[in-house]
Amino acid sequence: MEQSNSVVFKKRRTFYTDEKLFNARKNRANYGWAKEMIAAVIQEADAFVNHGHEYLWNIVTSQKIPRSYGVNQLSGCPVCKKEIDRLGNYPWLGDPVQHPWKLICPGCWSAFPSNDFAAYYESGKDASGFFNPELADRSLLINTLYPEKDENWCVDDGYGWLDPGNPDKESGRYTFVAYYNHWMLWYNGGVIYSALKALSEAYLFTADMRYACAGTILLDRIADVYPDMDSSVYKWKDGFRNSHGHSGLGKIVGCIWETELVKQFVLAYDALFPAMNHPDIIDFLAKKARLHQMHNRKTSVSAIRHNIESGILLQVYPAVKKRQIRGNAGMHQSALALAAVVLNAPEKSEQWVDHLFKTQSGGSGDLLKILVNDVDRDGHGNEASPSYNNLWLENLKLVADALEGSILSPSIDLYEYPKFRKLSHMAFPLIMLDNFTPSIGDTKKAGDPGIIGRLQTHLSMFERTGDPLLARFVYFLNGNKLEGLHAGIYSDAEKLCARLNGVIDSYGAFQWKSTHLTGYGFSALRDGKEETQRGLSVYYGRNTGHGHKDALNLGIYAFGMDLSPDHGYPCFADQNFEKVRWTANTISHNTVMVNQSEQENQIVGLPNHFTGEGRVRVIDVEAPSVYPQTTLYRRTTAMIQIDDERSYIVDIFRIKGGNEHLYSFHGAEGTVSAEGLSLIKQTRGTIAGEEIAYKDTVFDQSVTSGLNYLRNVERDVNPTAPFSVDWKVKDTWGVHPHCKNVHLRLTMLSEVDEAALADGEPPQNKPGNPQRFRYVLAVRRGADVQSQFVSVLEPYKEKRAIESITSAQLKINGKSVCGSEAYAVRVAFAGGRTDFIVNSLNKDETYTVNDRFEFRGFYGVCSFEKEKPVYAYLCEGSMIKVGERHLFDLDAARCLTGEVVYFTKEMSAVNEIVVRLNESNQGIRLIGKWIYIENDGSRNAVYEIKSVRADGERLILDIGDITLIRSWADDFDFSQGYRYDIYEGARFRIPMSCEWHET
Repeated sequence: MEQSNSVVFKKRRTFYTDEKLFNARKNRANYGWAKEMIAAVIQEADAFVNHGHEYLWNIVTSQKIPRSYGVNQLSGCPVCKKEIDRLGNYPWLGDPVQHPWKLICPGCWSAFPSNDFAAYYESGKDASGFFNPELADRSLLINTLYPEKDENWCVDDGYGWLDPGNPDKESGRYTFVAYYNHWMLWYNGGVIYSALKALSEAYLFTADMRYACAGTILLDRIADVYPDMDSSVYKWKDGFRNSHGHSGLGKIVGCIWETELVKQFVLAYDALFPAMNHPDIIDFLAKKARLHQMHNRKTSVSAIRHNIESGILLQVYPAVKKRQIRGNAGMHQSALALAAVVLNAPEKSEQWVDHLFKTQSGGSGDLLKILVNDVDRDGHGNEASPSYNNLWLENLKLVADALEGSILSPSIDLYEYPKFRKLSHMAFPLIMLDNFTPSIGDTKKAGDPGIIGRLQTHLSMFERTGDPLLARFVYFLNGNKLEGLHAGIYSDAEKLCARLNGVIDSYGAFQWKSTHLTGYGFSALRDGKEETQRGLSVYYGRNTGHGHKDALNLGIYAFGMDLSPDHGYPCFADQNFEKVRWTANTISHNTVMVNQSEQENQIVGLPNHFTGEGRVRVIDVEAPSVYPQTTLYRRTTAMIQIDDERSYIVDIFRIKGGNEHLYSFHGAEGTVSAEGLSLIKQTRGTIAGEEIAYKDTVFDQSVTSGLNYLRNVERDVNPTAPFSVDWKVKDTWGVHPHCKNVHLRLTMLSEVDEAALADGEPPQNKPGNPQRFRYVLAVRRGADVQSQFVSVLEPYKEKRAIESITSAQLKINGKSVCGSEAYAVRVAFAGGRTDFIVNSLNKDETYTVNDRFEFRGFYGVCSFEKEKPVYAYLCEGSMIKVGERHLFDLDAARCLTGEVVYFTKEMSAVNEIVVRLNESNQGIRLIGKWIYIENDGSRNAVYEIKSVRADGERLILDIGDITLIRSWADDFDFSQGYRYDIYEGARFRIPMSCEWHET
């Protein structure tokens, strides 16, 4: 094992251990996937080796050349204008080998800038080999590509070209060179990043010194420039857009994306470390040092390592503290963890790792604070978006991997910490129809299939934890087979598959059931198998960060498709009007907007009822904080079986307060028709008014409604209920090619003041996204208005199963009643079956429903065939009575109450609540039910009961790995303990539900 002359280096490798390299060689010999993976890396590395050492040295640019990812996000291409936006967020092409310093528009194939920047760049190099614009020949700044234009057209000196037709520095500046420098050279996919990654990995896999020499020369040159890098001097307002969360900070790129760049630098150093004493490396770098009069003469391996260490590794800690390297949770922490481990300097490395776990005033460490305060009990981060929350797992896992087996001493073992393990459970409860992660917040595209979460990440988590749930999820992601499974090139694939096989033999494949994630704020009802799967979801979680203002948003899935897709990731993630006023705004989602304003911030809503199995499945949840002017903002949604293959949905949305309630719903892309409405086409303008143009900037500056993003309007200003809107769904994403006639039909039963149809666009720079969705918008107005939007949603194929949908009459003591406290619906089928659905917020009132039966409770369904009852469902109620016949025992669906006596107060994978009931639970099965505990309302306290055991007069309720801890009592002093979501003495309720079948 080689030893360095420097006291800093104690080990040959630190992150890339001998065990990892042994597994890589073994996998390469035994598995085709490993051979293909390594062959691809070697092919890429060979290309860079063939370019030569001079090329690799010279492609590294200095601080004086700006970097920017945001070129032309507003302006488009100078030739084809905004058409380029449809090709993606960052569509420009480039070839640094064949066409250095040129961007190519993929829309019209024009090249930019118009001047020969390569010659200008060479003319400005100083004695150190870095570009200095003060030395450059400005006579070269002339348009040579487009003689039909003036000599200054699209000329870029490195700081962009300002379009004379749009002199605004932010929106009118074309930063061609900065974009090229960012994407084609430095960042992920650029030649510097790609070359370093390929060369270092190729050396690991082959020990071929050609790759080590080329990679070390490139890495050493990066170390020459890295300390001076500071992207903050290139301002957003001047058109230099970088990913820095509007902090303006960064080094090579914005501080968020900088985390990924620097990790590749650190990993490359660890990989190439043993080969850095090769004479070809020392000879080349020593000559360059003499030529450019460098302080470090690079005449020895120690000098080269010192240059890389001081120029890269030792820059990480101060840059993290100064927020120059700062990303989402786990991003900068994993960069610092890798740097600490690879540096392997006892005092510095221990200090850095200690910094990671403590709470810092600038937030640069904070790992324990993040895990306790910010990862919710269901394993989601605080970013709302599943895509971004999944990044927490990926990056925090890298911290765990870096520290695992190192000589450093972190305060906790992340792989043994319950909240970290819970992160790995984030992805699979969200999946709908085996094929969709809902596009919550800034996630995915508009209705596209695909599952958030990498197979290899979850398999690696299983490898280290043995969690059977992860094994079953991995098995599912791999098509319910073991063939080809691997956690990566450095893992023992044979041993891992044997362990997986044992788990699958014991537990079987994953079975999707209904989901109630009360900590995250997502509930889903699921039914059916394989081709007959269908489901609905209600999101009531965070609407901040990478979330949208979409509390109580409804999603519908059937026939292999997302039938009411959310818009997903916005056009651009900055605070542009299209994102803020439309894509992320309340109006674009399937929920209700109050007073033409977006929702206020919330952490999570308040679930009230949930039934996930049986013929009737119910979600009942409210969001009390999103509209302060309301006293009720609540959605109760049920999925009811028609038969084994089909279901329909009854949706009741209640709002009290405010002077306008606007119900918004859209189906998937397709042809839309309406029945029962007298629609008049609006000839111009938007739903905001004929005088308000589409995307009107002046309107956006003063009004937050987003109504000016809905156009092609048809209105009925005096509608009569019921009316229906039918979407003939287009299979936009090609997920169900054999199902040609899928529909989603909405029947609105409530009286409204106005109804309209209008088009709203999902982001159009996401390739494949639909061009438009057709919205139905129903409005109620008044002083302190109370609304009860009641609709029936029917996914169907070819032919409807439902014959008619009407309101059912409700009476109390023989007198008809109306209002927003209760509603009943009658659904009739062609085969003779009739369902009556009734929902009441007054659970103690007795209603007569359509003169057919009596009901008392929260939710009930009673089905008749030939005038006889054949099925009934009752939730938190005491009666469904047909004639003199009671279909339920008095206590069958009652609500148990009591108080909390004690609960688990430490961070644990096993959590319990000890309770005392106010009444007997004799004969009542509590397993699988949900306990709703009163608390301060900051977050809800709703938990599934996994198992029950008696302790005298008390019951001990097992809630599994769901912690009751809310946060640290003092983020800076962990010895002060925790805050909790519940407290001893808190009252609770456990609502029951039950079914009755005619035998």
